[in-house]
Amino acid sequence: MNRRRAFIPLLASLALLLAVPAAEASWGALAIDPETGKIGYARNEPSAAAAQTHARNECGTSHCKAAVWIFNGYGALVQKKNGLYFAGLGPTKAKAFSNARKRANDGSARKVAWVFSGYS
Repeated sequence: MNRRRAFIPLLASLALLLAVPAAEASWGALAIDPETGKIGYARNEPSAAAAQTHARNECGTSHCKAAVWIFNGYGALVQKKNGLYFAGLGPTKAKAFSNARKRANDGSARKVAWVFSGYS
C-alpha cells in the first residue's frame, strides 16, 4: 500500500509537467553576402541552427554567411568604410548597433541591418 501512495503523487506531478506547454525558443539571425551586400533575415525560429539556415536561404546567394544570431533580443550589422561588416547584440536596437560599432572600433560605421526575435 505504501508504494501505491508514493506512486500517486509521482503520477500527478508528471501529469502537470506534461500539461504545461514548453516555452518556445525565439531565435533570429542575419546573413549577408559580403560581395553583393544582399541580406537575409530570420525571426522566431526554434533553434540557432534553424535561424542561421533560414537567414542564409533568404539571402539567396552561395556567398551568404550567417553574421549574427540572437536569442530573444536584437542583432545588428554595421559596415566600416573599408567594407568589413561587424555584428552586435543587445536588448534594444540602439544597443545592438552601439555594440556592433564598438566591435568595429568605429563610431561612424554605417548601419546595415537589424533583426529582432523576441521574448515569446
